[in-house]
Amino acid sequence: MDSNIKTVEQRLKSFTSQLHTECGILERLVYKHKNQHRRSSYFQYILKVRRDLQLLKSLNLDEVLESSFLVIHGDRPKQKVQLLEGLKRRKTNSGKYNFLERLLGVTRLLSQIVEPLLKAAIEISMLLARSFFMKFSLVVLAVLARVRVLVQQMLLDAVLLYNTVSSLSLKEQSIKLKQEGFEVFREYFPRKEEAKILLECIWQKDKFVLVETTHKSETTG
Repeated sequence: MDSNIKTVEQRLKSFTSQLHTECGILERLVYKHKNQHRRSSYFQYILKVRRDLQLLKSLNLDEVLESSFLVIHGDRPKQKVQLLEGLKRRKTNSGKYNFLERLLGVTRLLSQIVEPLLKAAIEISMLLARSFFMKFSLVVLAVLARVRVLVQQMLLDAVLLYNTVSSLSLKEQSIKLKQEGFEVFREYFPRKEEAKILLECIWQKDKFVLVETTHKSETTG
């Protein structure tokens, strides 16, 4: 599992960076061609994809991933304790949702983006078939294809990451800390939860679909 998680970490960080690049290209395409194509149905689907990607960016995915892997690896024990304790509250003192709630939001959004991606690609393919706006269509189709691959793989990895962190957060743990030159142990006791969410990706027709199931927790902290 440890090597698997490290692979997921490297892949997510790489794909997040690549997705930012593709988003920049899509943003430029929208800016350059909006006046000419804005009334068309295919362009409306492209705008929907752009809105979802902008929303994904606003979730500060890098921060969410860093917090998640920090809890898993435990390289910084003090921060790990703080993050785990923060999971007992849905929102932090600053009013933001805790990182696990935000990670859940990321998985839902990654799943949601796929449908407009496919619809936009179908519409653009119809333009190509009729030899309309060839340069524009080819570039857009290439970007959509790249974004789809990135989003689907990120969804699979984010689901694994969420389930791993969620499982860890429901276990009692003894975490070793160093304070003023002494080693001390900080006990973490999870809050009692009536239920927990388990995520799964299922292949349906032409895409992975996010499935959420609720399970009663056996935590007795």
